[in-house]
Amino acid sequence: MGINQGIHQEIAGRVLVVTIDKPEVKNAFDRETIGVLRELFETVAYRDPLPLDTGKATLADGTLDIGSAGRFRPHVIVLRATGEVFCSGAHLGEMKEMGQADYQENMTAALDMGAMFRAVRNCPAPVVARVQGAAFGGGVGLIAACDVVVSAFRARFSFSEVRLGLVPGVIAPLVVDRIGQAAARHYFLTSDVIDGAEAHRIGLVDRLAADGELDVLLESTVRSLLRGGAETLGVCKSLLDGVESLGFTRSGELAARMIAQARTGPEAQAALDSFLAKAPSPWGDQAGWTLPSNEGGDS
Repeated sequence: MGINQGIHQEIAGRVLVVTIDKPEVKNAFDRETIGVLRELFETVAYRDPLPLDTGKATLADGTLDIGSAGRFRPHVIVLRATGEVFCSGAHLGEMKEMGQADYQENMTAALDMGAMFRAVRNCPAPVVARVQGAAFGGGVGLIAACDVVVSAFRARFSFSEVRLGLVPGVIAPLVVDRIGQAAARHYFLTSDVIDGAEAHRIGLVDRLAADGELDVLLESTVRSLLRGGAETLGVCKSLLDGVESLGFTRSGELAARMIAQARTGPEAQAALDSFLAKAPSPWGDQAGWTLPSNEGGDS
């Protein structure tokens, strides 16, 4: 089921797989792609979490109601791309056009792209990036917006903006948050290529796959996330953002309030009952989850 010819959605159990499918332009961001991704992730954020009784969220065809017009948000979202390049960043043709526009038009375009990244970052469902190839500029920003990044060892990354007379302005908050000021300063200024091992070392990549093992590692990562409660995962993301925003000294009350609310919630009560009964969690055994095939995407 697709949103447009360049962005596709597939339902795989409790997981929504979102595929950027514009290999002819190396999956670059044009205005349409930015708008579609922003709408997709913002829409998911306003949906109800999956209920404990998934029968209430199951459609006539047996799939869960988590697709493009779904009522419920998916348990996990996988973000991937086709072809040899994960994302080459902003579409250079449009960037050239914007160079002829006035300041306000450029400001609006930058804010629109920033809103797309923030929609990914703020999505209550965990977002897992499957990085099969190179990413440049804004493509690295998209990766940094995701919660967990699973990458092929041979993937390469670069903040190439300064060599084009540009700056990585919109993605800077995401990248600095993920890899820190020192690493960001180094790679923003030099535009040096970051290989897989270095990306893992500095925290840009969370899990690094050997050749041929990308989907094995991705599936393992998603299964780990599926063991958490669908609603609780979103609350946990809010907890992390709140603690970071308030800092250690001021976050004590927030942390206490969130655990108190979670402890009395239906997911915790049901999961604790299952644990004491030595039974699987109410959201079931996800050991058999697999990623749908991705033509043109290396594994």
